[in-house]
Amino acid sequence: MRPFVLVLLITVCGLSLLIACPPAVAAARESLARGASIAVEDYATDFLRSPGGTFACGFYRVSSTVFTFSVWFTRAKERSVVWTADRTRPVHSKGSRLTLDKRGGALILTDYDGEPVWNSTVAGAPTASRARLRDTGNLVVEDADGRALWQSFHFPTDTLLPTQSLTATTRLVSSRDGRLLSSGYYSLGFSDYAMLSLFYDNGNFSSIYWPNPYNNYVANNRRIYNFTREAAMDALGNFLSSDNANFQAADFAAAGVRRRLTLDADGNLRAYSLDAAKGTWAVSWMAFRNPCTIHGVCGANAVCLYAPAPSCACAPGHEQTDPGDWTRGCRPTFRQHQCGKPTRTRTKLMALPHSDFWGYDLNDGEILPLAACARRCRANCACVAFQHKANMECYLKSVLFNGRTFPGLPGTVCIKVPVDFVVPEFHVHQWQSHVHGGLAILEENITVCGDRAAQKVVLNATALSRKHVGDAAGKPVWPYLYGFLSALLVVEALVIGLGCLLFSRKGLFTRSSPVYPMDEGYRLILLTTSFQRYSYAAIKKATGNFADEIGRGGSGVVYRGVLEDGRVVAVKALTTSVSRSHGEEEFQAELSVIGRIYHMNLVRIIGCCSQGKHRILVSEFIENGSLATMLFSDEDGDGDGGDDHDVLAWSQRFRIAVGVARGLAYLHSECLEWIIHCDMKPENILLDRDLEPKITDFGLAKLLDRRPEGSASRAGREANPSGRIRGTRGYMAPEWVSSLAISDKVDVYSFGVVLLELVKGVRVADGDQNTDVRAVAKAVGEKMHSGSVDDLVDGRLAGDFNRAQVKVVVGVALSCLEEERNRRPSMSAVVQALVSVEDA
Repeated sequence: MRPFVLVLLITVCGLSLLIACPPAVAAARESLARGASIAVEDYATDFLRSPGGTFACGFYRVSSTVFTFSVWFTRAKERSVVWTADRTRPVHSKGSRLTLDKRGGALILTDYDGEPVWNSTVAGAPTASRARLRDTGNLVVEDADGRALWQSFHFPTDTLLPTQSLTATTRLVSSRDGRLLSSGYYSLGFSDYAMLSLFYDNGNFSSIYWPNPYNNYVANNRRIYNFTREAAMDALGNFLSSDNANFQAADFAAAGVRRRLTLDADGNLRAYSLDAAKGTWAVSWMAFRNPCTIHGVCGANAVCLYAPAPSCACAPGHEQTDPGDWTRGCRPTFRQHQCGKPTRTRTKLMALPHSDFWGYDLNDGEILPLAACARRCRANCACVAFQHKANMECYLKSVLFNGRTFPGLPGTVCIKVPVDFVVPEFHVHQWQSHVHGGLAILEENITVCGDRAAQKVVLNATALSRKHVGDAAGKPVWPYLYGFLSALLVVEALVIGLGCLLFSRKGLFTRSSPVYPMDEGYRLILLTTSFQRYSYAAIKKATGNFADEIGRGGSGVVYRGVLEDGRVVAVKALTTSVSRSHGEEEFQAELSVIGRIYHMNLVRIIGCCSQGKHRILVSEFIENGSLATMLFSDEDGDGDGGDDHDVLAWSQRFRIAVGVARGLAYLHSECLEWIIHCDMKPENILLDRDLEPKITDFGLAKLLDRRPEGSASRAGREANPSGRIRGTRGYMAPEWVSSLAISDKVDVYSFGVVLLELVKGVRVADGDQNTDVRAVAKAVGEKMHSGSVDDLVDGRLAGDFNRAQVKVVVGVALSCLEEERNRRPSMSAVVQALVSVEDA
């Protein structure tokens, strides 16, 4: 009997405890009361749900450490986010919270450290009673009577839901490359003429590309100067705008269909319908059937070919700026003449037939013969090319942007290049295609372009997407004889066949390398990125059996290599001095980072090799080597570089400082996995041909979460330095040397040292000589207080520097070198300080 009584007592006590202490994690809520909050740790169970259950609102998991506060569809297989509080400012997985403020009545989103990162700024907030997610997907802050004081429908991101209006003050803005945490170059809103339009704006180039920019508003069947400025899509799939823009979804009036209108990352506006049974989305309308008509799809100095998937090609005399990102376009392989400076460089014209570059005209399209149009362009220094159409219209171009090409497109674009520019000799028929180095090469015989000699053009068309692949490998190519329609069918067959050939070549390429157990661990990563997997034999061939060593460090040796497609790359073989288990772990850490990180000031990793004991990374080759070589080579004679270089001008040094700061800020707070570099020094800053800085070796640092010291958990943004995280003496922060836990402020300290070295032009952190960096900083601070900075700056500049910028750079460096890490600024604050004097 006693055991039974004991069990009964335990049961009763347990129930009483449950009643007295409700569970910490609540179920999905209908509303959020004033003063209540939602914690990110409870994201899976604690969120707002719409009454019908179609939408949910809460913390949305982007990665293991990164969350946004968003609204999403619950009945789709993949959560379709329709609204985000601030997608450029995510929060961490621990300590973040969404609260309906008890005093002000506003929704407030705070990060791990309690810092507010977003709020709803409710008008009439004192009467706010609750936050509720309505069946329309609209998140609303209401008063006691249910009246909306603030609503998410007034602040859209990239999606418009039925009954949600687009107004004169709101816009849809695309994401960047489909990533949730960044804004793209495309937007939908009303123009100054009150016409609903799609805009492209990358900071350097901007244009309207929908409705058709070739037509006026009458031809586009639009109205202008209508001050209503409102557009919306209803639940039946009918879209109507005050300027007469309207369309209907393909499944218009279908009952019970959930819909959304989204401006996708590729710049195309699409309406989607949800298949309730399958939980999948289908496109029911799109603004563009041919993606090549979308502006900026291939960047500057490039053209887009659609047949039937979009592919990009550099214009003659240009090469791709970033092999992993076509939106950055192409750059000239020849030195361009600068207007206002004397030159004896003679030019010739390269022809790009059946092509068009929209916009950026220097004239209004005069009727001129081809020869006269060519003379007009040659005489105008600002003219980089001209377009001559079949009706003899002549357009002089100041910029080559929004390029497209396809058989039958009337007109030829003629590009100015130096007369000694080498033209590859190919003798093939028009629009003949074959495969070379994994690229589709379209070659066309050109007759004349205002010059006497015939020129030939080669377009290396790299596919933007490989989703459109058929099974027509080996089919013959029909000649282009019977006009535009026939030509399109031919090119479509070519691309389908080419896709099969590419995939078959890839299969042959990867079959030669055996699959090791750890390979399976990163195969999924490779499938979701643009990485190329290389066999060890291919790496040996590319590097000439590892003959050209260009650098080495504690993590491995770097060699110069040339891939089959002609790209020059840097090949990093992880060192064998590290134990095999450490090497594999390090390699896996690199791979987990690579798929998520891209920034113009970070070296881009383009491939990898994991075969047997070999762990190799393939990255872009940076032409000018390290900052250490450029800055110190003729000063310290310590082997950083054997050749003297031109002294870096102050403007170049300042640009390097800003670029490195932006790269570190991205690593610390903007990419999907917050990363501490742990070895920031001039040797790990590479300079490309334009002296744009790119941080390298960031992938070798241990990934750290983003939680500060003093919190309940220290597993976040700090780490014990006794592990394998490496640093360089002189650049290491005091807390690291003292074996304290480290945070992202160690990178801030190291960056401060680099800033001083950029200013002084000599080593400040010399580990061999035990240089006291703090003593140097103190001396620099005293000179700053005296009011003169001339004695601080590299004497090789001979006084040619911007004093306002020097003062800010030195001031930032000193703040970065604070011994107490909590007094050091964040890298985001450093970027703001430097950019504030960028135009000084």
